[in-house]
Amino acid sequence: MRGKVFDVVAGAATLALLGNSAWAFRDDAGAGPANTQQEGQAGIAVYAPAFFANYSPVTALDMVSRVPGFSLSNGDTDRRGLGDSFGNLLINGSRPSNKSLTLETVLQRIPMEDVATIELIQEALPQYNMRGHPRLVNVILREGAGRSGAWTGNVTLSDSGRVGTRHQLSYSFPVGDFDINLGIDTGFSGNRVRRREERFDAADMLEFTARDSDQRNYAEAIPTLSVNWDIDDRSSLRLDARAQAWTWHRNRANYGFDPSGDPLFIELNDTENHGSSWSVTSTYARDLGEHLSSETIFLASRERWEDGPEPYAFYDAQAGFVGATIFNAAGEYEETALRQTFNWNRIENHNLEFGAETAVNARDTDINLFEDDGVTVTPIVLPVTQTRVEETRSELFANHVWQVNDRLSVESGLRYEFSEIEQTGDAVQSRSFTYAKPSITVNWRQDEDNRIRLTARRDVAQLEFNKFASSVDIADNNSTLGNPDYVPQRTWTLEAEWEHRFGEDGSASLQVGYDMVEDLDGWVPITTPTGVFDAPGNIGDGTNLRITGNLTTPLDRFGLSNAVLDVFLEWYNTNVEDPLTGEDRQWSGPREWELALDFRQTFPQSGYAWGWDYHWVSDGEVYRAQRFELFNNTDGDLDVYAETTNWLGMTIRAGVDGVFNNGDDRMRVLYDGSRANGVILATEHRNVSMGQTVYLRVVDTF
Repeated sequence: MRGKVFDVVAGAATLALLGNSAWAFRDDAGAGPANTQQEGQAGIAVYAPAFFANYSPVTALDMVSRVPGFSLSNGDTDRRGLGDSFGNLLINGSRPSNKSLTLETVLQRIPMEDVATIELIQEALPQYNMRGHPRLVNVILREGAGRSGAWTGNVTLSDSGRVGTRHQLSYSFPVGDFDINLGIDTGFSGNRVRRREERFDAADMLEFTARDSDQRNYAEAIPTLSVNWDIDDRSSLRLDARAQAWTWHRNRANYGFDPSGDPLFIELNDTENHGSSWSVTSTYARDLGEHLSSETIFLASRERWEDGPEPYAFYDAQAGFVGATIFNAAGEYEETALRQTFNWNRIENHNLEFGAETAVNARDTDINLFEDDGVTVTPIVLPVTQTRVEETRSELFANHVWQVNDRLSVESGLRYEFSEIEQTGDAVQSRSFTYAKPSITVNWRQDEDNRIRLTARRDVAQLEFNKFASSVDIADNNSTLGNPDYVPQRTWTLEAEWEHRFGEDGSASLQVGYDMVEDLDGWVPITTPTGVFDAPGNIGDGTNLRITGNLTTPLDRFGLSNAVLDVFLEWYNTNVEDPLTGEDRQWSGPREWELALDFRQTFPQSGYAWGWDYHWVSDGEVYRAQRFELFNNTDGDLDVYAETTNWLGMTIRAGVDGVFNNGDDRMRVLYDGSRANGVILATEHRNVSMGQTVYLRVVDTF
């Protein structure tokens, strides 16, 4: 089956090669920047560069981040294949996003001077496929932008007194018919994680306290290359390449004390992880006729990493060395995908997009555990530690946009997916899945300030390869078995959104969604000869009622000129029947509440600005076979900054991240046997903090 599907997609790609430039510049420089917001097509708001002047932008990323009511999204790039990785950004009407480069990287390479206008597409229109996003931003570039560059320098001082650096540099230049961009992103960071822990027995009597100093160092280098070639007036080719090499090191010492404060134990471990990856994406676009165009995308990426050997040594305060657990692991991941899309707009007010995609993904995992008693080193047997998982996934898709009239548009789609997953090694199994994923969205514009969007869709989650293999966190005393039998959860979603715009730069939206999930992902117990372990698995059907509010408002009415506040607030009400206790409970993981505030005020005449952002989430619960965990965000995360553009046109920002420095709390209840029995073995309380980080950042273009 895999070969046949691959041949179908390859044949479609060949047809496209025999028949719109994705990156051709549009000459909209004469649109005139005097007016901050310009007249555009119904459903599209057009912003001139003057609209963003008060924000002192340096790059296109600065401009897009200030578009009212819009939040940049890369799509779901964690999913395998290309179908879900399309973001909500267009460059001259075409999507630049792929899995090799992020949208932030693309926008940060574009100097503000090269932007003619920015369009906010607020509803599905025949010339734009929303691909699941409620809004798109289209950045229109000036013609003949020529050579340009952008760079960012960042220096941080962590709570532990370690200095870190981050540097980003990119340069764009033409070579004949080619537009080339070279980039490098490199950095080093060193910070310390502090842990405080208390453990109580079943009678709630203190067993011990512990203080943990966890010093970390991380370094990486990421070179990138992009090439755009306008082959002729009907076709273009784009190539994006990215490589990465990294190394991560941790030195940890955990000191335990008995209830009277006397030394009890010491845990020491030295951890190292290093690896490399590369990714290449090519996109070929061609106009096959007046009403038919095609796009062919090919992706290849590879990654490999190694951990260890990492010794976790335990010392008793009286007896000395007790023993050590040695961890060693390695893995490889590979992805190859080919996607062929055709776009047909022969009928007025209609647009049809259809095509096919196939992807081959594989992950190899090799984990080894050993016990060192000071005399001999003995292997520790854990199920499913050496395994390879390979998936061949293909889909046929069609999306239709129909602009019924000036106020009403309908976007509908159908994706039919079929996949085969084969696991070899410690577990051997092969399974096949087929799923239909329909969707429909209705957009109704009541007037220029009010819009309503109604959506119904079915989504099928992808099986995560890392859940097929066992994993071990020795420092946290946590082992998870691989589960080759779990299936992807399926979700039907009903969603309604109301959006209201006020003034030139105000926006508010309210979204209500209801998710009905089959075979919800969770944790299930698996019994082996060595004990009961947690494993990823399906825990039954669940529901989720969610309400989301977004607000972007200027604060002039409150006496704060050139000040803007962004508010994000979301509430979840999840429900599932616990497979162990039979009682209704929340899902593991999602928080009930989430709040994000972002404030910025600029003083254009003096060239200064300041701002802050605050993020808070409510408690989170995790239910496992032999434990229950409760996470608390304490006082939330507050960041503050001040910046200026008074030196050589550069944006210089100084700020503090993690102002409160209170960390995150976790309570963990350990049960003697199954959690359903309710017999508590011990209770742990832990606080983890990385402290404050002070930074200085400089951004400039040339």
